[in-house]
Amino acid sequence: MPLSKKNLNIPFKFKFKFDRTLLIAMVVLPIIHYCLCLLATSMALEGGITPIWPTTGVYLAAVLLFGYQIIPAILVSEVVVNFTLFRELYPQNTIAVLVLMSFCVFSDILIIPFLYQLWIPQNQFFLRVNNIFKYVLIILPTPLINTTIGVTLTFWSGAASWEYYWDYWQTWYLMAVTTILTLTPILLAWAPQTKRLSRFEKKQLPELGLTVLVLVLICQIIFVTKSPLEYLLLLPLLWSAFRMGARIATGLLLLVEITVLIAAKFHMGSFADNVSVYESALLLQSFMGVAAVITFATLAMVNENKQAELNLLKANNELEQRVEERTTELSRAKVLAEQANNAKSEFLANMSHELRTPLNGILGYAQVLQRSRTLNDKNQKSVSIIHQCGEHLLMLINDVLDLAKIEARKMEIHPKDAHLPSFLQSVVEISRIRAEQKDIDFIYTVDRDLPAGVQIDEKRLRQVLINLLGNAIKFTDNGAVTFKVSAIVNKSLADVPIWKFRFEVKDTGVGMSQEQLEGIFLPFEQVGKVEKQTEGTGLGLTISQTIVKMMGGEIQVESSLGEGSCFSFEVEIPEAREWIITSRATAMGTVMGYKGTPRKILFVDDRWENRSVMNNLLEPIGFEIIEAVNGKEGLEKAYSRKPDAIITDLAMPVMDGFEMVKQIRCSPELRNSIIIASSASVFEFHRQEARAAGCDDFLPKPVQAEELLHQLQQYLKLKWIYEESTVSESETEVISSSDTDGWVVPESEQLQAIYKAVQRCRVSEIEAEAKKLKEIDSGYSAFSEKILTLVDEFDIDAIGNLIESYM
Repeated sequence: MPLSKKNLNIPFKFKFKFDRTLLIAMVVLPIIHYCLCLLATSMALEGGITPIWPTTGVYLAAVLLFGYQIIPAILVSEVVVNFTLFRELYPQNTIAVLVLMSFCVFSDILIIPFLYQLWIPQNQFFLRVNNIFKYVLIILPTPLINTTIGVTLTFWSGAASWEYYWDYWQTWYLMAVTTILTLTPILLAWAPQTKRLSRFEKKQLPELGLTVLVLVLICQIIFVTKSPLEYLLLLPLLWSAFRMGARIATGLLLLVEITVLIAAKFHMGSFADNVSVYESALLLQSFMGVAAVITFATLAMVNENKQAELNLLKANNELEQRVEERTTELSRAKVLAEQANNAKSEFLANMSHELRTPLNGILGYAQVLQRSRTLNDKNQKSVSIIHQCGEHLLMLINDVLDLAKIEARKMEIHPKDAHLPSFLQSVVEISRIRAEQKDIDFIYTVDRDLPAGVQIDEKRLRQVLINLLGNAIKFTDNGAVTFKVSAIVNKSLADVPIWKFRFEVKDTGVGMSQEQLEGIFLPFEQVGKVEKQTEGTGLGLTISQTIVKMMGGEIQVESSLGEGSCFSFEVEIPEAREWIITSRATAMGTVMGYKGTPRKILFVDDRWENRSVMNNLLEPIGFEIIEAVNGKEGLEKAYSRKPDAIITDLAMPVMDGFEMVKQIRCSPELRNSIIIASSASVFEFHRQEARAAGCDDFLPKPVQAEELLHQLQQYLKLKWIYEESTVSESETEVISSSDTDGWVVPESEQLQAIYKAVQRCRVSEIEAEAKKLKEIDSGYSAFSEKILTLVDEFDIDAIGNLIESYM
């Protein structure tokens, strides 16, 4: 880029005008110049050699501060003072000497300011270290012209012998460099126009006094003993540069240099009395130059660090401000997202209620019709299709709701003691039926040493396993689906064994490509044939993966396109030693009634279809149903009819279920009533609210007959009467009167030991307790032999049924 005044940003212009500044300079500069000449002459070493010529430094500082417009004042000063000084020394050539000496000065004050303004930004001399070194590079070549002319003129006039020309030239050159290097920056630092880099505070006065005292002590040692320790003076100068700012540091530097000059003048210190006066001047000038450069560079480094700290602080403040703004934006976005999530959850809850209410009627009456003996096979098949379609619709609703729970972080795992063999068998039976419908093999392998009782969330684990098995069956047209369960004891916690279970589902189906594997756990992502993709929502694997992660595992998948897939996961599950044998209502067959007196059930619901379903499910097996359409009516009938159990909806007009339950729990007459909440909402917080209000349990809609009968059996202590044709062979053997003929049944206390062993599924303990009965009384032999026979068949459920019938 070509140079121009605009590019160079030079404020100096060769347009002179007689303003106030120029007039003052014309008066002041000659006086200063004359005084400095006398001072320099008085401080000259032997032979008139002057280590420093202050006038050059003053002129240069004046031009840098005021610009080239000050040059007329410098010209006046040079003419007046030089004429006064040189007319006696050079009477014959006064004018010639005057012109040459003036030219020497003007060569410096014209070139150096130009280069200074070109390379060093205004008022930034002490702000950057590289500016100091640029200044040194500027002033090193410039005095060559001045020195050569001045020395040549001196020797030409006969003031000295030409054999000393080089020594004299060297001293003169260093004098010019030292003057410009030391004095000009000091004057710039103290000039009012210069931007103040740092302020000296009053609290630093003791520190300044101590620094001056150290300088005085070092000078005393150096100049009295003539020890070569002058460079120790740099230490206090460095300290002042670090601690006290540019003005104090440069002021102390000026004080040190004046002290060293005076000492050399009076032959004190190691710089005096050398081999020659030229060597003494050289050592003195070197020290002054080094001291100046080190002091100025230290000041620049300190200022750079301060500027860096200020920039960092500014950046931190800006960053904090941006972070605060971003945090505010994120907070607002979070509030909006939470509001959207709450609105979505509320919408899904309402839609769930609205969808489940009619579905409750569909599934409820389908179950009622399935129990009817008047339907022929064709009608039974039609009813089964209705029930299957309703179950499929319920599954789709549950998948969408589960996804909403995942997004709202409201899905939770609630482990309970469960009978593992019964749980796995229920999953296997459901899957085997689906496999048989497609005419493919279903292989189930399980370790024989699995614990009988475990702490699991049956609903969630069943959901995962049935989803994996259902997908395997759906995408397998030929071959087999293998379900494998294995476990080992991984560790113990508070004497409770923790088992590491591995569940594996392997198929010989269509398999998946690598691209398909990458997206199978994404919501609404489906793979495989298009006609099979319509069989679900595409949420099953997403929900299953989330559930498994909540249990502490992760579903892994291996697959080859056209060969099949293998899904597996590992989770840690605690063993449940005091597990409760699950309800056998569904395993025992169709419930036809119950033993004992008739029980009254109060059913409170504002929808007639829900009340109708409950009537048709419970009245045929002996229950007396009392209906109420809202909480207020339900409360009145609860006082008047004293029901054995209350099943109530939660959302109703006039008085909702929560308020009704709270009032019942506050009543001395009804506070111990069995209350089961029944609602179409499946969100966990609704269940928690129901329990907090005082409900004993929760029955989701659509009501499943098995779950309803299970809860009634549990809370009313019922013993079901089953249809004979549906009772399994092993259980018929247990309750057959022919087997019990001639039995002597032990006392209830003696049966407790066997029953506890059954609850723990300890086969060896059951066998030992049965043998012990024969030793106690030979009359117990038949009863004991029956238990031992069932032990050999590993039919623990049948043993439990047998023991329960006599307790």
